[in-house]
Amino acid sequence: MKKIQLFSLLIGLFVITGCKNNQAPKSVSLEKTAVKTIEAAFQKAQPMVMNIEGMVCAVGCAALIEKNLNQTAGIKKAKVDFETKKATLIFDAEVLSTNEVTQVVLNTGKAYKVKDFQLLD
Repeated sequence: MKKIQLFSLLIGLFVITGCKNNQAPKSVSLEKTAVKTIEAAFQKAQPMVMNIEGMVCAVGCAALIEKNLNQTAGIKKAKVDFETKKATLIFDAEVLSTNEVTQVVLNTGKAYKVKDFQLLD
């Protein structure tokens, strides 16, 4: 029974410490936007796919990047796939530039790099 408890403890520690980038993201500075602009957001929605390097786990790294993208004003929806190392998202090009979108990933942790991105039709 003690072996099972020890094994469970070790797995728990691995999950907690496995991702080296468990830090809070730095905010992307955006100009203050009028309420009307925010309400009108996504009239010019732009789909985008990014290749992200530096993720070591799905539970910590990919989930944290996805959370930070989804909490960013101007991003409608983001999904990060750890296995393919890609983030697929929809952002409002009137609110954010592609550089600001990629900066959200870079600010999430030092190990993360956006290898490249592609705007979709």
